Amino acid sequence: MDFEIDWNTSRACVFRSGLIEQSFSFQKSYLHPIEEFDSMDLNALVGLEDEIAKLEKNTQAFIDKRSASHVLVWGARGCGKSSMIKAVFSKFLKQIDSKLRIIEVEKYDIWVLPYLMDAIRGQDFRFIIYCDDLSFEVGEKGYKALKSILEGSLEKMAANVLVYVSSNRRHLIAEPQECTEIHQRDVYDEIISLSDRFGLSLGVYALGVDEYCSIVRRLCKNDDEFNTLKQAALNYATSKGNRSGRSAREFYKLHENQVL
Repeated sequence: MDFEIDWNTSRACVFRSGLIEQSFSFQKSYLHPIEEFDSMDLNALVGLEDEIAKLEKNTQAFIDKRSASHVLVWGARGCGKSSMIKAVFSKFLKQIDSKLRIIEVEKYDIWVLPYLMDAIRGQDFRFIIYCDDLSFEVGEKGYKALKSILEGSLEKMAANVLVYVSSNRRHLIAEPQECTEIHQRDVYDEIISLSDRFGLSLGVYALGVDEYCSIVRRLCKNDDEFNTLKQAALNYATSKGNRSGRSAREFYKLHENQVL
């Protein structure tokens, strides 16, 4: 595995796994510098002001080398979990003298976390390891690598590393459909033991009608266009099964392309 990267010029990267399942070869695994960061505007995220404020304060504390918490942002699909995290990252990464560095790791590459930790521990930067849309099914063991580095290993967590995760599940691990009463408590303790390691847990919920319409209005060119499109936008959200920032953006994109 190649963890060599110039952190002075690269502020964000993605871990690219070269794992070949049959041979378990990791020779092509490396950190890919992100040249075009998918920036988000904090002002565009309606209804998430309280959650954003908490996430900003936690991130600022970490950058300032004060005590900060690992973060789990959970909630329904399309409600702004990933957008909120990326928007906060964007704010701090844009600062000229920022020491913040972001490493994105996919769920199926969770195994790399202990090795990655070894490579960045003690460096003169503040690293946030980010995993989007993370969850585990019953019987999956991949979460144990994450659980171990957060808390549970003999080695202390690196002072310059935090983990931020987004998930559709509050406890990350799915609950079994069937469980005998005698093992129910053990199973429940195992399920919540991972999410408990995230000191800051932020729930993100579906938007109300007014909040959803506010996002659509921001996308529209003027009030007249919004008034014309308002009902169609609400109908589109109903057809998608949720009122979210994603639904609002997709609706307006389809409208502009004359698909709707």
